[in-house]
Amino acid sequence: MLSSWRYLHYIMRKYLILIIFFICTTAINAQFARSMSGNIASLQMVLNNDWSKPAILTLGSDDELCLSFDELSHKYKRFTYRIIHCNSDWSTSELHQVDYIEGFNDRPIENWENSVNTTQLYTNYSFSIPNEDVRLKASGNYKIEIYDDEDDEEPVAVFAFAVLEPKLHVSAKISGNTDIDTNETHQQLSFDVGIAGYNILTPAVDIKPVVYQNRRPDNCVSGITPTYITGTSLQYIYNEKLIFKAGNEYRRFELTDPYAPGQNVDRVEYAEPYYHAELYDDKVKYTYTNTRDENGRYFVNTLQGFGDPMAADYAAVHFTLNAPYDGTGDYYLCGDFNGNFFGAANRMHYDEKSGAYRSVQLLKMGLYNYHYLWVPRGSHVGTTARAEGDFYNTENEYLILIYHRDFGGRHDKLVGMLQIKYDLERN
Repeated sequence: MLSSWRYLHYIMRKYLILIIFFICTTAINAQFARSMSGNIASLQMVLNNDWSKPAILTLGSDDELCLSFDELSHKYKRFTYRIIHCNSDWSTSELHQVDYIEGFNDRPIENWENSVNTTQLYTNYSFSIPNEDVRLKASGNYKIEIYDDEDDEEPVAVFAFAVLEPKLHVSAKISGNTDIDTNETHQQLSFDVGIAGYNILTPAVDIKPVVYQNRRPDNCVSGITPTYITGTSLQYIYNEKLIFKAGNEYRRFELTDPYAPGQNVDRVEYAEPYYHAELYDDKVKYTYTNTRDENGRYFVNTLQGFGDPMAADYAAVHFTLNAPYDGTGDYYLCGDFNGNFFGAANRMHYDEKSGAYRSVQLLKMGLYNYHYLWVPRGSHVGTTARAEGDFYNTENEYLILIYHRDFGGRHDKLVGMLQIKYDLERN
């Protein structure tokens, strides 16, 4: 088995290099953290020490967003970060830097720490927004690009988050009773935006809602108009674009100790230069799995070094999906750990010998949620039906963002936000 794992190590390194091309050509359209280099891993954004919250700061509040990543060596590198204001579609806004930043841009990342007693050496870099060098003055979307001083032509990582200027109240409900089916494979989202006391010239045009399901960028919804407009609210109901395929609860595995395989881990062995964690084979789901999940998130954790996060090692994690070959599309392994994007690094490869789809991912030890999404040839939207199934009672999480552009304005302000989870017992 070790010889096959060494071969898979070679394949894994090959596709880590390809990450740079495939990520740079992928649109940025969600709150996420994404590597642009095979040497940058485990990017995370945590708001107010709560990893379950969306990466959305409230303007003028005491909110703090911590951003961090690992560079896979113990060699110190001078990284800098550059803050860019964006519109609701993540295109660069027309604001000048002085309009959205108080302080300085292109600042060095000064907090760093080497890993301790790990087989995969790494250095963790971190910083927070806001900080003593910079504060954000405008609401809306933001990108933070990370640059390596040794080669600063292209970013090695990108963080995308938002700043909220709370002006409008958003309320919503989710139902399995949709305009397509009743308590079968879809969920329908309806929401109201309270606009009383807020000056909007043409609400149907000036207000721009964007909706995400579990922070997935591929099936996000935008460009919708209100069904009804009253003097106090905009109502988005009976809208076909707000009907989502329900999917299933996320698969998960837990690896916190290389000597004690956790949930869904069959075995762990060391084959230089990595630990290798072989997960139990995944099968196509035909029924709803009523299991606890974190809706696609991941959390770094370790029992090594008395729980010291800098003692968390990396492992080459081997995923296997037992599904018949189909040349009309591809399966992709997706979750927050890779930004839910579709690229060479997370595309499943069919192994004719075993008759299964496989992927190897170099991941830091902890708890991970993941899905297998099927993407037909020529499509940019993943579907859950092939591997996960679609079941109306799935506890999905929806993020509703309400943007507003003033008449003659130069950027989209984020003026309303609601995160809501579908719970069958409450809906």
